[in-house]
Amino acid sequence: MNQSLSRRTTISYYLVISLVVATPALLVWQHVGMIRTVEISPRQPHGVRITDDREDMHGNSVASLMRTRDAIVLRCALGANATYPFCKMQFLLGNPGKGVDLSGFDTIAFDMRYAGRPPQLIKLHVLNFEPEFSRLGNWNSQRFNEARIELPAQPTFTIPVNVLRTADWWRTLYNVPLSKSYPRLDHVTAVEISTDAVPPGQLITIELRSLQFRGKWISQTTLLMWLVSAWIGCGVLGLSLGLLHFRASLSVSNARLEHLAAIVRERKAAEAAHEAALAEAVGLARQRSNFLAQMSHELRTPLNAIIGYAQLLRRERHQLTERQAAGLATIHESGQHLLTLINDILDLARVEAGKMVLHPAAVHLGVFLQVVVDIMGVKAAEKSLSFSYDLAADLPPVVTIDETRLRQVLLNLLGNAVKFTDRGTVSLRVLAAPPADEPDTLRLRFEVADSGIGMSAQQLGRLFHPFEQVADKQRREGGTGLGLAISRQLVHLMGGDIAVASEPGKGSTFWFDIPAPAAAGSPAIQPSHHAIVGYEGERKRLLIVDDVPQNRAMLIDLLETVGFVVAGAENGLECLVLLDSFRPDLIVMDVMMPIIDGNETTRRIRRMPEWDKVPIIAVTASASQEDEARCRDAGADAFLAKPVEHEILLRTIGLQLSLNWIVGEPPQEPLTPDAEDDAVLVAPPAQEIEELWQLARIGNMRKIREHADYLRSLDPAYAPFANRLHALAQGYHSKGLAAFVARFRAENALPPL
Repeated sequence: MNQSLSRRTTISYYLVISLVVATPALLVWQHVGMIRTVEISPRQPHGVRITDDREDMHGNSVASLMRTRDAIVLRCALGANATYPFCKMQFLLGNPGKGVDLSGFDTIAFDMRYAGRPPQLIKLHVLNFEPEFSRLGNWNSQRFNEARIELPAQPTFTIPVNVLRTADWWRTLYNVPLSKSYPRLDHVTAVEISTDAVPPGQLITIELRSLQFRGKWISQTTLLMWLVSAWIGCGVLGLSLGLLHFRASLSVSNARLEHLAAIVRERKAAEAAHEAALAEAVGLARQRSNFLAQMSHELRTPLNAIIGYAQLLRRERHQLTERQAAGLATIHESGQHLLTLINDILDLARVEAGKMVLHPAAVHLGVFLQVVVDIMGVKAAEKSLSFSYDLAADLPPVVTIDETRLRQVLLNLLGNAVKFTDRGTVSLRVLAAPPADEPDTLRLRFEVADSGIGMSAQQLGRLFHPFEQVADKQRREGGTGLGLAISRQLVHLMGGDIAVASEPGKGSTFWFDIPAPAAAGSPAIQPSHHAIVGYEGERKRLLIVDDVPQNRAMLIDLLETVGFVVAGAENGLECLVLLDSFRPDLIVMDVMMPIIDGNETTRRIRRMPEWDKVPIIAVTASASQEDEARCRDAGADAFLAKPVEHEILLRTIGLQLSLNWIVGEPPQEPLTPDAEDDAVLVAPPAQEIEELWQLARIGNMRKIREHADYLRSLDPAYAPFANRLHALAQGYHSKGLAAFVARFRAENALPPL
């Protein structure tokens, strides 16, 4: 027994000594020896070939390959046609679909020389074939493991394999889940050396003498695992050591299990918190939508009366003094500005909720753009800016677009260009865009350029964020920071995206491409802009149903001025009572009312045999497409959103009652720069015009009136000019005054020497 125990103890000692000696020896051997290498060099070119951007991106870069005894040389002349110009060398490894297993390799050694302008950058691509994603013959389907390398000064250098990362564009293209986004090198079929994103127009030479993937036959982890196993086995031979090892292992296992259980509990708690947060976010989004809808109605209702009475009074502006007319114009413009802000906020909420729907129709492109140009031309003239417009001659005259939304985008971009340009030019250019995925579909490119203040890279990063205004405080007045965010969303809906290029002090250029198929038919004829003053035939009886007294009074005033017999009702019940006594020919029905709302009143009228054919125009401050659908389902013949444009209301009534309108010339502004014949105006000398221009820019109306009196006394020939100047200053027409002086300032400019 003792001899047996002694023999076992001796064997244990020998095993321990052997392990003590073998352990460092094996570790040294694993570190120094046991090296395996996959080499790419002129001796082993592995089917080298070259490609450039002419194959995939229709570029004009030219790559050439030359092999010598010492190197494989890539020469690349980078062109400018492709979005991402490049040239690359590709080395094929193993059989297609199987490749070479490089998963056990840990370093990559280079012997490479690079000639070209700094920075000296290359990309290393290691393509891995995976049946789940890859297809034979399609290199882009293979996993792109890549590394971006800035070449050191010395030609030989080494990088670790773990710098390789799966390319983001490949994960996005194949919807690779995060759990499978790690680099894989078990079936490497190709290795590529590519130029990086460098400016075009230069010649780059890459001379590869050697590229080696280095690894071990046995990894250090595996070797250590074997050694630990040997030590554990040796320890088990000793009862006391084995017992201690068992107890220690049991303790470690229990601790790990407890740790894993804690992780599971934390993960479940995090998932529960995430679900609760998601539910809360959905609830908050629903509350926000309800709040915006309610606020839209509450804000549009008083605006209907404000803008409506402003429009009504503008029809009689000849009875107002200049000061009163100027104040009325300010009220109308301010109401329209507030309405624009409300519409911007609602449009953003509608786009984010996915409820924005486009309504493309046949539109005469030249006529549509001319309206936009006329609007912005006036704004540019007010700041003495040069405005240019270029429509390519090869475009079809009639295209299919959503006229309203495209106009909204163009007016926003051009308005910003004028706003942020103090001198110089603003331009709009429309041309055919390069074909995209559908070569048979026409795509239009709209470019808006200015010579304004420009933007920095940091400002460009925040440019399209909602409620962001990247300009200085002085230029932020009059906006919400929503215009560009809404414009980008609208362009996305149209099938494009807005891009921008800008530098501080050098202006900005915005552009976007959208599909615009040529239309075979003719666009609808635009309504006349003459003012309606009456109609032919017998007098018609109209019933206005609205719970807001101001709205009823405003519409009654408007409709009575053009010859209608009008009565009012403040809710649906009163409307139903008045039907038989008043006997209306048409009903203008508000939707949101107490007692009986407009839609319910409409449904009840449609169930009355005597009144089921009477035309009903639904009017509401809730102006979404869902609201219009509900009104039409209830039986309304037409739908108008508050604030109601008077001309649109009158023409809608005329359409429903088949009226022949009597029209007159539209009412004139109190006094504008074009109120008199410019041919009879004699402008004073250039130095006087320049002094007037400086006074107009700072808005000093009193000084301008005094200067007008001085010009009248200076020479009787200047009297018409001085009268015009005095009238504009007296009426506080600051924009008209600036435009008037700017025109004569441009005419009196001296020719360059």
